[in-house]
Amino acid sequence: MSTITTTRPDPRYYMNIVQLPDLTWSSDPMPLYDIQLIPPGYTSANTQNMLLVKGLTTKTADNVTEQAAQLINKYAPADVQRNALYTLSTTTSGTPYTNAKATMDWVKAVNAYRDTQIANVQTLNFSQLVAYIVPVGTPPWPAPPSFLTPQ
Repeated sequence: MSTITTTRPDPRYYMNIVQLPDLTWSSDPMPLYDIQLIPPGYTSANTQNMLLVKGLTTKTADNVTEQAAQLINKYAPADVQRNALYTLSTTTSGTPYTNAKATMDWVKAVNAYRDTQIANVQTLNFSQLVAYIVPVGTPPWPAPPSFLTPQ
C-alpha cells in the first residue's frame, strides 16, 4: 500500500521511496515482521542462501538491545563482569563480594528492563513504532552502583 506525501518519507520506516515528477514522494511502509526470502532453486540443503529481511519490529528491538549493551559496556564491560564473576565464585563476604554482587545484579536489571522494552515493542503497530523513542539515560534504565565509573 503506497503512500504519497509532499515530504520525503523517513527511510527508517519506509521503503521503495521514489520522488514523482510532480515533486511528491511515493513510498511503502516497512513490514512489521521479518520476511524470509527464498531465492529460486532453494532446497533444504542450501539454507545459507535464504535471506532474512528484518521487519520494523525487529529493527526497533535491535535498537533497544544496542542501547542496553552500550549502557552495560560503559559501566561494566566484559572484563569488569569477568572480575565480578570470579569474585563471586571465590569469596562469600566482604566489600569485593558486595561490589561484585551489586555489579552483576545491575547487569541483570538492565537486561530485564531491555527485555520488558522489547516485549512492549512487539505489541506496537506501525504508527506506534514510528513514534516510539528508545529510552536513554538513568532513569528509566537502572542506575549503576555508585562504585562503577564510566570506562
